[in-house]
Amino acid sequence: MPIDTGNTQVSLSSEDQWRWGDVKETDITPSWVGGDGIFTEGVDANDDPVLRRVFTKESRPYASPFNVIAAMMKAAGEISVAPEVVTVADETIVMRRMPEHWRNAKLDELRDPYILWAVLEQHRRVHEITVDKVLSMSHRSILDDVSSMRDRCVASSVPLPHGIDHILKDLEPFIARVDGLREPCVPCHGDGAASNVLIDTQTEQDAPNAPLLTGWTVSGVMDPLEEAGSVLSEVGQFCGNQSSLVTGLGLDAECLRPAQAFSIINDVYWSLIGLWRSATSENAAVDFAKYGLWRLVKARNQLCTPIGPGKWLKEL
Repeated sequence: MPIDTGNTQVSLSSEDQWRWGDVKETDITPSWVGGDGIFTEGVDANDDPVLRRVFTKESRPYASPFNVIAAMMKAAGEISVAPEVVTVADETIVMRRMPEHWRNAKLDELRDPYILWAVLEQHRRVHEITVDKVLSMSHRSILDDVSSMRDRCVASSVPLPHGIDHILKDLEPFIARVDGLREPCVPCHGDGAASNVLIDTQTEQDAPNAPLLTGWTVSGVMDPLEEAGSVLSEVGQFCGNQSSLVTGLGLDAECLRPAQAFSIINDVYWSLIGLWRSATSENAAVDFAKYGLWRLVKARNQLCTPIGPGKWLKEL
């Protein structure tokens, strides 16, 4: 399914006929409630349920460009990987609202093999979307993202734990050789967090509905190993054979070690985001620092665990 960036700016002129309720409470991640947008439930002019997402200015330093997110969500909706996008305009995306028995997944629910493998398949299907010239020029790189976010933290006088630079130093052998380890860039959802998965809680056992992907904040064209790293960061801890997660995303099993390295880098990136948001956010009700420190602990743990890439990094 091609991504059409030319038609993502759709007028919301008919919105005066729509009715909106209260802002939707969302459990995005631990200590990250509504961190990347304001969600409002409503109905359109035909009384069909819709969900409006307004992107907040706080997410702009780390989110993909808005037109990229909108194009990715639109294309994914057209192949039933994500909810259908209805209209897009002015940092706002309106999508079809799923029935009440659909909700964001919780991490322990991804221990269910069916749900986990179905989620991996949805990520893999995104890789098959074809892109136009505009999107193909907008690539994400987690290494560039970490560098720019660290610089942003320093410029904003955000205190950084020493562990961040220590971890990055341990990753230097990988970073120096990363160009020879990369896979061809493809469209990716980009974030393996369980909260970015919608599941149907009333699914019949003999005819289950496939989960859908939501979020899309860091989506775009990227090395799929980077997305695999995000998936490993979230669910690798309780998967006995981590290489099966990599192959479930359409990659070779030999890609496991680079994906594990990207997993650590992904944790460092979100640690920096959490610490920066904690220091700069106007929303004091959200404990972004707690989230940032939690991701830093995860990064350290991945370096130390016997099944992690620590030994491989030293041998590079």
